[in-house]
Amino acid sequence: MSSKIKVTPAEVSLTTIWMLQPDYPSFQRALEDKGYVLKGMRTGARLQLATKGSIEVVSNIERRTTGIMSEKSTRDLQVAQEDMEQIYLELGVEANNLLTYEFVGLFIASSTRSPLDLMKSFNLENNILQKIGSALDEDIVPIALKLTSKEANPISKDWLQITVEPLYSTPNKRYQIHVIFRGEKEKVNKFIKKIETKLSAMIEKLEET
Repeated sequence: MSSKIKVTPAEVSLTTIWMLQPDYPSFQRALEDKGYVLKGMRTGARLQLATKGSIEVVSNIERRTTGIMSEKSTRDLQVAQEDMEQIYLELGVEANNLLTYEFVGLFIASSTRSPLDLMKSFNLENNILQKIGSALDEDIVPIALKLTSKEANPISKDWLQITVEPLYSTPNKRYQIHVIFRGEKEKVNKFIKKIETKLSAMIEKLEET
């Protein structure tokens, strides 16, 4: 059954966090061998290493990371990640030097229902809205939904955070969904492969309420 909710990426990235700084010159040469165009542009701690199609390869020296970004496609992101993994193998990078993988995605979901009206209709337990509203002298309602796994810890290697809210430029037509997913390589890659389908199903479940 096809979904009535269309989810498209606005910007997605996959970052590798290293224990030790990668060998950037060798890494760039390997990127060039795979058809990437070298850039070497720096903005603060952020270094743009190379580009290829919709993909931008970046690094943050202070955080000891390399990352790939796309404003168009999670599929392009997966293909580029295969390039990165091959490069790590060619450079002889030890597996325990790659601490964790972090996916960050911003998605837009279109719907026939009003995201703004839906968010405002959510009920919270224990009269929390009334309690907060009385402190602010305002009648308040929720306008966003932020979720995580039950046992998740934001400073651990494994973390999931999903924020759903109206896209404020078109709050009665579209949602904005921000996703952070961090963990082992295989787990993160599996999550990315079905991310649009999962988010579409999530919005459908929300709209059933």
